[in-house]
Amino acid sequence: MYAIMVCLDGKDDWIYVTENTDKCNMWNLKVQTYEDAHEAMEVAKTFQHPDKPEMVMVVDYYED
Repeated sequence: MYAIMVCLDGKDDWIYVTENTDKCNMWNLKVQTYEDAHEAMEVAKTFQHPDKPEMVMVVDYYED
């Protein structure tokens, strides 16, 4: 599985992109995952700022 991460501070504060579960419960977030790396990369592009594409990355994601 693959997930998208976005850097918040430009250095080392990364968060996962989560699913919209329509449940406004910030303590029960679910990471949005993709089976296909190419699909994840296409979605990741929607989070990129034109001047800072390195602030978004696709990573391997393993759920427990």
